Amino acid sequence: MADLYMRNIRDWREATLMLTFEERGYFDEILNLIYLYDDMLPDDDDLICRAMPIHRRMHERLKEKLIKCGLIEIKDGLYFNKRAAKEVKKINKLSTKNRSKAENRWTKSLESREKGDAAADAGAMLKVKVNSESESYLTNKSKRCKNAKSTKTRHDDKRNSKCTIDEILDPDGQVPKEYLAYAKEQGLKDPQRVFLDWANWWLGENGRKAGPRGWLATWKARVRKDVDRQMAGNKNKAGRSGTGACATTAGARLALDRRRNRRRKI
Repeated sequence: MADLYMRNIRDWREATLMLTFEERGYFDEILNLIYLYDDMLPDDDDLICRAMPIHRRMHERLKEKLIKCGLIEIKDGLYFNKRAAKEVKKINKLSTKNRSKAENRWTKSLESREKGDAAADAGAMLKVKVNSESESYLTNKSKRCKNAKSTKTRHDDKRNSKCTIDEILDPDGQVPKEYLAYAKEQGLKDPQRVFLDWANWWLGENGRKAGPRGWLATWKARVRKDVDRQMAGNKNKAGRSGTGACATTAGARLALDRRRNRRRKI
């Protein structure tokens, strides 16, 4: 069924110049039905009258007029229009082609997904194997060093007990409530963007780092630093708009003041 079809307006007007306004409307509806029935519209007067809808006598009169003008034909019990038949074939061919492309894309997507799942399973198995070997190694090491604990050993155990940031936070997700609350309290602008930059920077640092408490501490330090920058930027903007002095002049004044203070201390 062709729900959409293209119409050449110039060809349509030239082909229907001899028709009245009423006949044009009837012809347009007949073409719509031919497309909707996929070029298989039956020569059934009751069906046509219900589909338009139209009075039977008017339908028979307008149908006879269009047949005399050569705009429609009745072949093998079906309505026929040469232009409509060509367009329906073209539409069906394009639809079949697009359906084939979609099926190919879907097949490739399933294959790639299956390959990804297989790779993920292999990675998980490798991770389990590595973790089991690591646990075995740590167990044996703790047994060997049971009677010889030292500061370095305790430090190594503490470092191994810490985890990477993506085991606690989602580097590409929403800001955790505790982190967001501190950022709003300090007046940080756009905490979501700052969190993404901060978390992904830590994610790029391979190895085991600060741990759950350490991540929050580094986040607070980053927030304070960015808030200080924001405040400094606002002061510079306010100074330029109020006095008109440039940043170079302000810096020279600060350097001169520091030099005077050093001389006084000496």
